[in-house]
Amino acid sequence: MESKKASKVSWKHIVFCIVLLVIFVLTVGVHINAEGYSDDIGTEQSSDPVPLRTNSYGIVRYIINAEKNEVELAGPKEEVTVEPRLIDSYITTYAAELEFFAKTFGVNYDDVIRDLRNRYDVSDMEFNETNIGFLLNDKNELKTYKSVEYGIVEYFYDYVEKNPKKVNKKRIPYTGDAKYVENLIIYYTTRIYTNVDTTVALSIGAAESGYYKVKYMLKCNNVFGGMSSKGLIKYRNIEYGVLSYIRLLSKNYYGKGLNTVAKIGRVYCPIYDDFGNKIASPHWIKLVNTAIYKYSKYDYNNSISTLQSKK
Repeated sequence: MESKKASKVSWKHIVFCIVLLVIFVLTVGVHINAEGYSDDIGTEQSSDPVPLRTNSYGIVRYIINAEKNEVELAGPKEEVTVEPRLIDSYITTYAAELEFFAKTFGVNYDDVIRDLRNRYDVSDMEFNETNIGFLLNDKNELKTYKSVEYGIVEYFYDYVEKNPKKVNKKRIPYTGDAKYVENLIIYYTTRIYTNVDTTVALSIGAAESGYYKVKYMLKCNNVFGGMSSKGLIKYRNIEYGVLSYIRLLSKNYYGKGLNTVAKIGRVYCPIYDDFGNKIASPHWIKLVNTAIYKYSKYDYNNSISTLQSKK
């Protein structure tokens, strides 16, 4: 009899527990949606309501990280693009030219890049890619040059003048062929000092240096016969020597209206006739004109890549 009563009491407890469980579920009313997220977010995790927000991707859902008590963004992350500075874009575009002229002027490329960026940062003037050095005229106005390459060269002349101790003046005698020297003249006259006639510049250099083959001149990196009180001028490398030659023609000859072989020769290689008049040496004119016949047939389509490949 005692065992049966105990059995009846146990079943009553089971029924009672089931009833309590049903009442608890109905009271709390927690539902899990199809995505696996609870429709109700407990207030113990966050005291603030979590909004839904829309953007170009559609609805963005915010989920609470219960362990970190942080709100995380569920959905695609927007990419942040940083607009490059003009000077950085310039350096990337003209890296070959900057590297070439850094070697030409005997200065460190990395030092040059730092200097360019510093000039850009401290200047309050509008950036002009033909004047990367922010060089000013007599009126304190920003200069504008004819080409990017011209501006690069003017910058380097300014840089070495302000930083003479950073210039490597060790001379490297030229031992290469004439074609590279000719390409230097073509590049400098078609890209930088465009007032100089390319054919005439090639021909004068050829007349002075035996078509760029006279060794003692090449050893001095001097192809135009430029002289100083100490004799033939010695340049640090062939690129700088040829640049100095073309710059001389541009500023001291063509820039002053001396734009024919006869006019140039009257200053470049003069003699006096029987009447005491200064004229261009007939022999020199003949040499130059002979070279003109050769170089007038050349292709003057040239670029920095041409110099790099020939070098």
